[in-house]
Amino acid sequence: MFRIKEFAAAFAVIAATVCVSSAMQPPTAAVPPTTGTVTVTGRVTTQDGKPVPNARVYVPGSNEATQTDARGNYTLNGVPGGPQVVVVRAHNYVPVRTEAKFSTKPSDRARNHVNVTLLTPGEAASVSAQWAHDSAGLDRVGFFRRESTIRGAYFITPDQIAQQKPARLSDIFRGVPVLTQGVGRTGPVLRGAQGCLITYVDGLPWRSMFAGDLDTFVPVRDVVAAEVYGPGQTPPPPLVRGIPRLSCTTLAIWTRSDVG
Repeated sequence: MFRIKEFAAAFAVIAATVCVSSAMQPPTAAVPPTTGTVTVTGRVTTQDGKPVPNARVYVPGSNEATQTDARGNYTLNGVPGGPQVVVVRAHNYVPVRTEAKFSTKPSDRARNHVNVTLLTPGEAASVSAQWAHDSAGLDRVGFFRRESTIRGAYFITPDQIAQQKPARLSDIFRGVPVLTQGVGRTGPVLRGAQGCLITYVDGLPWRSMFAGDLDTFVPVRDVVAAEVYGPGQTPPPPLVRGIPRLSCTTLAIWTRSDVG
């Protein structure tokens, strides 16, 4: 379950230790593999997307620290690969700790790019209060209970949506295997894995007027959470009406208009 205290703490710090084998090591001793280093890049911005210059960016447990340039960009060389945490501090902003798993594979370089958004103390308090309100609303509609008890469904939580930073509603569902995205006249069109998709918004059936109208009429900034049930899985109440259509995918979207 999403917990507001975890958001306020902004993640736990993970320390990584690299052990190097010695020629004098006894033959029976376990020798951990060495870990390569990577170059970490990213951008530090405010909540409204403005760059934050001169922010301190560092990875605890390594010797690397740097400051952002005038555009908020930073580069850290020689960072150990594997699980790490990027810490950003700047004057008048709340420090942020972001978990990452850096990869030494050239094909996985996207993992080594970490963008960070800084909030003022007032903004952080406002966001924390909003998330607490959203969490209470999701608990009231049974979202967290279903998330903890139902297996095989896909639950998109508030913190996952915040990490995604989606530009539109359909972006939230990229990577959900029982949903596909086609191309419509107005943009992406969500479809079920077998073509059939039943959609609920705030517990009520959604009647599409045209393909892709979810992106048009449901602003992504209002979406709090979502749940997806694939073909062959019967959704729980209130996400079923009449006889279940087991060949269909069921999509349920929760917004602040109902949750809040």
